[in-house]
Order: sequence, then structure tokens, then C-alpha cells
Amino acid sequence: MKNSLLIIALLAVFSSISYAFLELRDENARLEADVSDYQRQLREQTGIADERRRELSQRAGELQQQLAEARNQLVSLGDELAETREMINPDYERLLRRAREEAAREQQAAQTTGAARAMSVDPETARAVAAARVPELYGEFMSELGLDPDEQEQVMSALVDFESMRSQLRADLLAGNLTPQQALDLFGADALSRNLANLLGGDQLAELQQYNNFLNRDSARLIYGETLSRMGAALSGDAQQLALQTLLDQLYSEANNYGALVGPDGSMRTAYNNQLEAYDRARQQLQGELNPEQMNQLDRFLDSRRNGVDVVLEASVEDGGLRLRNERVAAENLPN
Repeated sequence: MKNSLLIIALLAVFSSISYAFLELRDENARLEADVSDYQRQLREQTGIADERRRELSQRAGELQQQLAEARNQLVSLGDELAETREMINPDYERLLRRAREEAAREQQAAQTTGAARAMSVDPETARAVAAARVPELYGEFMSELGLDPDEQEQVMSALVDFESMRSQLRADLLAGNLTPQQALDLFGADALSRNLANLLGGDQLAELQQYNNFLNRDSARLIYGETLSRMGAALSGDAQQLALQTLLDQLYSEANNYGALVGPDGSMRTAYNNQLEAYDRARQQLQGELNPEQMNQLDRFLDSRRNGVDVVLEASVEDGGLRLRNERVAAENLPN
């Protein structure tokens, strides 16, 4: 009896295993069919992609050929056009160059006019500003010049007239509308002495001119010092003071016409060219005094200064120090 039950149990287990095996075989067959179908689809898609790639490659070759032909046609047309221009007018290139030069001159004139307009001041405003600023700048000096009150008043009035006229005509100077003599009388190195020669003696006049040169030098020190500080820390402290001192010594030297806006011939262009030479002399002096990093900053600073000139529009004294309003005029905008 026991043996019969055991046989029945074994048969049941065997049947279960056989059934599971059959199911696994059927599943494998389905998976193989799916894989085969995927492979077929992949082959079809690859074939389509290859065909599309061949078509695109062929089309790209055709386009390249068309582009090459178009370039050749363009070059040919350009040659034909040049030949036609030459046949029509043998002086075509000369005329074209002249037209370009004329356009450049007109553009420069427009830039100069715009810069001059920005500096234009009406007489009433110029007079009011000069009347307010001159006592601030020259009052203390006048008290030390040994003049009586009436003489001081006359000299201060003449200084107001002088500064007022300079403000009014500064725009005309920049626009090239002043004669060389007019430019020298108002903006030359000894312009102040020329305008006050009938009020002061020789020594007093020399002292006033020297003091005025000091004010101009101090203005430049302020402008240059701020620019140098913004350009880096290599030139700072004693090194910066040495660089500034050397630059100012050259800029406000007799060789550089004491830093006047116009040269001895009354030209701003001459003054600018002299300024470039002053920069070169200062750099040569400093070459053995500054290290390479400091020289690099100095060169960057000088390069930034070579593109134009600074015109001080207004100077005043506040809290014991000099305050400025200045305008940077590009070299190409300077009158010839």
C-alpha cells in the first residue's frame, strides 16, 4: 500500500516537472521569435538609414559642386566688373580713394564739432563761473603779492576777464576757428602774462605766471594720479610719486612749452606731438628706477594717455584741495 502511494506521488511530481518544462520551452520559442523579429526590423531600419545617408551624401556633393561653380562665377563677375570700371574710368581707384579720404575728413570734422559743442559756454555763464572761481584760486596768492587793495581788485578783475574769455573761446580753439595768434593769446604758455602785462611789474608778473603754472601742474597731478591708481597696484606709494614727479617735470618743462594747450605756433596738434615726446623722455628716465612690473603699468598708463589730451574746463578749491571738471579730447579730434 505504501509503495503504491509513493509511486503515485512520484508520478505527480514528474508530471509537474514535465508540464513546467513544456511551458519553458514554449516561452523560449516565443522569445526567439521576438528576437528574430527585432533583428529583422533592425536590419530593415539600418538599410533605410544607409540609403538615406547615401542620398544625403550625394546631395551634399551636388551642393558643393554648385557652390564652387557659384564662387567661380562670382570671381569672374568681379573681374569683369573691375575691367568694366577701368574701361569706363581709368582713374576709378584714385577717385574711390579720394572719396574715402573725403568721407574720413567729414567724419572727423563732425566729431570735432561735437566735442567743441560740448565745451561751448555762453558769455554770461562763463563770466559767472570765472567770478566765483578766480577768488578761490588766486585770492590767497594775491594777498602775498604785495599789492594794495585797489591793485588787487584790478588784477582780480583782469583774471576774471581772462578766464571768462578762455571759457568762451575754448570751443572755438578745439574747432580750429582761432588764428594762431588768438590761440597763443589765450592758451599759450605765457598767455596770462600777455593779458596782465599792463597791471603788474616784471617780478610780480613772473610770480603770477609761475603760480598759474603750479595750478596747471597740480591739476595734471590730480588727473594722472587718479588714472594711475585705477590701473593697478604696482605703481603705488613712493614708486607712484616718483613716476608722477618725473612725468610732470617733463610735461611742464620748457621743452614741452610748460604744458600749454597750444604749441609755440598756436597749434593744439603741435602741443600734442610735444606731449608725446615728453612721455618718451619721462619713460626713459624711469626705466632704471622702476622694476619690470612697475614699468608694465607705466607703459599701459602712457599708452592710455597717447590717445588724446585733457582739457580742464573748471577748477575750484574745496576743503583745501583742488577739484576739477575736465574733458578728454581724442587725438583725432584735435585741429591741425
